[in-house]
Amino acid sequence: MEIKSFLERALLNEQEQVRDYQRFAQTTDNEEVSKAFYEFAETSGRTAAKIKDLLDKLDN
Repeated sequence: MEIKSFLERALLNEQEQVRDYQRFAQTTDNEEVSKAFYEFAETSGRTAAKIKDLLDKLDN
């Protein structure tokens, strides 16, 4: 698989995880679980940003 297409797929996966983690964090009444899932969302967001940086470098 080409690097760019893999990175694009990985970016979409991370973005989807951010949405899923945030959605679940908002729906649970368990404060500890909610906090953990917001942290998971932040981690996936940072990963997505790094992948986006790599894609931008490939495009230049």
